[in-house]
Amino acid sequence: MALKPCKVCGTLNAEGVETCLSCGHDPEKSKRPAIFRYLAVAIVLCLALPVASGLINWILLQLKPESPTPSQPQVSLREVGKSN
Repeated sequence: MALKPCKVCGTLNAEGVETCLSCGHDPEKSKRPAIFRYLAVAIVLCLALPVASGLINWILLQLKPESPTPSQPQVSLREVGKSN
């Protein structure tokens, strides 16, 4: 008696069973429709893109040298043009 994996959940079942002992589906039936796999990939990408974008921005900021900030001109406290 050979064991074959269920195509839906992957549990090993005897070769001649009509329903999977774990999930209850037909073990010879094909996997879930492809739309579910595409949706899962899309959700993972939607969650991973902001993290990847933030990581790339952080790396670029670390590589970019700091530009010197322009110094403000010193203001004199004495009055110019006024004589006693």
